[in-house]
Amino acid sequence: MQRFTIDDLQRRRQRALMGAAQAILKQRSTYLELKKLVHAINSNPLDVADYYTTAARLGALLTRMSTGSSETIFQYFADHIDPRKCGEAVNFRVECRDLDEQLKALEQWRVQQHRLRRVK
Repeated sequence: MQRFTIDDLQRRRQRALMGAAQAILKQRSTYLELKKLVHAINSNPLDVADYYTTAARLGALLTRMSTGSSETIFQYFADHIDPRKCGEAVNFRVECRDLDEQLKALEQWRVQQHRLRRVK
């Protein structure tokens, strides 16, 4: 079992955030669709019959966001949410909530890095 130091983990996190920021710049519309779907999943009940198609759609968006980048936060979730990979229904809601928290942290990081402001 490989062990990582705190510094190793922080460097990996930084690279994953930078990769995710680059992916957002390249695929803005996919990112917005991803955020919208995650919000809908976390805000509304999901019928069991709709689980597979919803999870597969979310997994496809996450895979698209991770394409072309060597390391992003989207790769982990693409594997753990998509039922065609190793995603399971029992973990779907928890993974989606965790993804939402990661997206919020990513947005906060982007604001801090670039002094971005949201304009409504």
